[in-house]
Amino acid sequence: MRFLASFITALLVSTSALAVNVNVARQSLDAARPKPPKVCDRNAKGKDLAQKQYEALADYANLFVFKQDVQTSFDRYVPGEYKQHNPFAEQGREFAIEFLKNGFAGGIRTSHLTIFSGQGYGIMHYKAQFLSDNVTMAVVDYFRFKGTCIVEHWDVLQEITGTEPNPIAFF
Repeated sequence: MRFLASFITALLVSTSALAVNVNVARQSLDAARPKPPKVCDRNAKGKDLAQKQYEALADYANLFVFKQDVQTSFDRYVPGEYKQHNPFAEQGREFAIEFLKNGFAGGIRTSHLTIFSGQGYGIMHYKAQFLSDNVTMAVVDYFRFKGTCIVEHWDVLQEITGTEPNPIAFF
């Protein structure tokens, strides 16, 4: 009986030490991983602003295009003012979030993402296949920044039919 009690005690001590070591290792990995900003900075300025805007657009594109996480992408990079130039959308951030969430709800496969930024503007160009409608589009989203925040949006969409005579059309 004493052996069993000693064995269980030793097992519990080694298991809790292992859990602590795993947690320490996980914290070390998390600390080493760069963290994107929780929210953009409307007042960002300086020589490195263009680089910060590019990094903001790259993170926004990853969240929006690949992860299809509309809420997080907007919470992080579209925190307030948002002018919308799409003729089928209303003005404002909240309408855009709901509109885009509904658009992704039908299932979208995205690929071919390219981003550009400079002089206070950013562009995302990508392929979007809308699974529920069986429609594929070439999409360009064009943004204006204030600091590292997105404050204005334009878009252009072209349907890809697969019958285009140009073999390198769109991409």
